Amino acid sequence: MTRYFLVNNASRAAVYGIGTFIRHMTDYIYNNQPQYDFCILDIYSDVKEFTVDEDENGVSHYKVPSYNGYGTNFSYYRCILFLLSSYIKDEENVIFHFNFGQHYDFIRLIKEKYRFSRILFTIHYFNWCFTLNGNLTRFRKLINDNSDEPIKVNIQNEFNKGKRLYSLCDGVIVLSKFTYDLLRKDYGIDESKIHLIYNGMKEDSNIVEYCNEDKDVKEILYVGRLDEIKGIEYIIKAFKQIALHDENVRLLFVGDGNFSQYLTLCEGIWEKVTFTGKVEKEKLEQFYKRATIGVQPSFHEQCSYSAIEMMAHGIPLIATDSTGLGEMMDYTPECMVHIDEENFQPEEFVGQLAEKMKLLLSDRQLRGNSSRKLRQLFHERYNLCCMGNAMRDMLSSCELKDNSISKDFLPYIDDEMIRLINERPVLDLDYVGLTGIGCYLWWRIETLRSQDGKACESTLVMLQEYLIYYIDWMSDVLENAGKDAFSSCFEPVPLNWLLSSLIDAGFYKTKVDSVMRLILSFGIDIKIENREDFDVSEISRTALKIFNLNLQR
Repeated sequence: MTRYFLVNNASRAAVYGIGTFIRHMTDYIYNNQPQYDFCILDIYSDVKEFTVDEDENGVSHYKVPSYNGYGTNFSYYRCILFLLSSYIKDEENVIFHFNFGQHYDFIRLIKEKYRFSRILFTIHYFNWCFTLNGNLTRFRKLINDNSDEPIKVNIQNEFNKGKRLYSLCDGVIVLSKFTYDLLRKDYGIDESKIHLIYNGMKEDSNIVEYCNEDKDVKEILYVGRLDEIKGIEYIIKAFKQIALHDENVRLLFVGDGNFSQYLTLCEGIWEKVTFTGKVEKEKLEQFYKRATIGVQPSFHEQCSYSAIEMMAHGIPLIATDSTGLGEMMDYTPECMVHIDEENFQPEEFVGQLAEKMKLLLSDRQLRGNSSRKLRQLFHERYNLCCMGNAMRDMLSSCELKDNSISKDFLPYIDDEMIRLINERPVLDLDYVGLTGIGCYLWWRIETLRSQDGKACESTLVMLQEYLIYYIDWMSDVLENAGKDAFSSCFEPVPLNWLLSSLIDAGFYKTKVDSVMRLILSFGIDIKIENREDFDVSEISRTALKIFNLNLQR
């Protein structure tokens, strides 16, 4: 049976979208996929010591306390692996499913330790979207050096960190077609490991159908965090344009946030605006029942649960065409507000939002059509059954993949090997050392020779050059350290494979022959005619171990 660890993080996001996703994933896998031993790994937990217990549904939780701030995240993650080693065997089939971008170091340690592990990662947000208000046009200019903005370096760093993380994972779950295309076109992630799984909600028989009656008082409902990127300021300003001329409209905000920041914007219409804070589900249902229309002018969404809840209730919704939110309006484009990424004008945006709100509030037939179309979209794309089917297909495809390091991540290992060759830290000829670097370079060169494309050809030429520098480095180590270059843990098989392969290929023949003679002169048992079996499939994993050493000169 395959172990399945869903990795959770104690944070504000766990209360909102990511927490909802984790609850739905838990419900689906635990109750519908019996071939998995499903558990939740709660890190940075509010506990004093490591514990393993079951929740009320029988799901095991491995709870790891937060560290006290001393040391590094890398050390913290190593401690977690040590704690888990009593529960997970090194050769066990295990899936780790991550949801938070700051866990990159933890992921690379897991890939090193557990040979048969699979790493899944769900993208719930991009940090650059918060900085750039989801402006894809501006993002592309910044990462492609087509901008002189001071923020360019920070955005490029965020982009590179994200690309490195997604490259390391075996499967990347995206919640929108927008993100699917972004990973493929801009991040250059292998399409075969990108899986589109829309968020989904369970069909609730207790949901009261949308009432499209003309009421004396019409309510506009927003549900979610009160964050700048959600467009709260623009909702209030657009509503003010309506409320100053209509006594019978109300605006309701349900969710946590900085109320004082937005209360000041409500001057003149305070009696028509309500901030409830976060409320229980039963109370929220009452607000859904009363709502005339919903509004969500966000600048960044992957797959909004708030929008899905509106769909499930059939509440006519006004939303933007930003990032993943635009495709949630596929069936109701007439209710979509456009964000001009090239020349965003706040006043024009507010005016556009106000016009959409006025039109939907005043047109009963439009509300009815919108309600029906949103309910249809919910059934076809955003219910829990659709989410479960997509998850099942994704898990099946992951089972068919081999256990090697993702090919997307190999360029990062290339760069680390080149850095080590340039800096020449003190290393002996162990496999997780100087020999491992050489084995990786030769294996990578042989792999690239079987591939087509200018990028492969360029990388091949570069690695061949650095293999020459590597052989020079090995020769210098042998001449200077002599037999001391071989530790008590030295295994001859990998070095035998490397030198035999180089000799067979005639690569840098004079220097390789010299290295071989030096090794034999020290009495090291390594001979061409005694070539032993060597597990080539472990080369990339050994290279990852070297990568994770974070070696400095």
